[in-house]
Amino acid sequence: MRKLTEQELDQVKKTIATKELTSAEILLEIYDHYVSHLESFESSEFEEQLYELEQKFKYSYCHALQAKFVKASKKEIFNLQWSIFKSYFTWPRIAITLASVVILIFLWGNIDSQTQSKAIILLTLICILSSFGFYINSFRKVRRIKRFMKSSKAIESTYMSSIMLQGMMMQSLIHILIFMPDLGFAKITESGYFGMISLGIFFIYFSLTFTLIKACRIKSKTALI
Repeated sequence: MRKLTEQELDQVKKTIATKELTSAEILLEIYDHYVSHLESFESSEFEEQLYELEQKFKYSYCHALQAKFVKASKKEIFNLQWSIFKSYFTWPRIAITLASVVILIFLWGNIDSQTQSKAIILLTLICILSSFGFYINSFRKVRRIKRFMKSSKAIESTYMSSIMLQGMMMQSLIHILIFMPDLGFAKITESGYFGMISLGIFFIYFSLTFTLIKACRIKSKTALI
């Protein structure tokens, strides 16, 4: 197995760049496949083998791979969050979880509705700021890949996009609940069930925020996050 020359590597990068992919993970995967395949042949066969690769990795095929990976990344992040959530309901950790829930219910029931609303907004801000911190770290990694691949397209981490999408959905939901009176808390503030409903919302937000941050930390060790 030989090493490709700088000129050959540049040609590979330019060839892949024409596919206009935006997923950093898919770009690297295709690049690694091209290089490992071409290194198995002599330099005299480089052009022929590069052409063969191009016949397989056509524009449409690469974008189909990207679309499939985007869908899979969302599912992977969700499954990771779900496994983290379930882990807090296994023995002996469940004892601490239940004790924490009881304390939360007690404290929640002894604060006014305005403070409850502020708590939910604060938790949302924590989620947004945490996601932004991971986004900055991901941006640095992806920027190096963009320079390496010499791509003119905007490249991003698919995993980070999936995480930011969930963060934006949570932010949008809190906007609906708080800032749109016809749809949000104004409908239920005077209700006798407000405390129970707000506690349920707080628990959902806390669970999503906690598992999302922890999933980010886990994936950052192996992915472009």
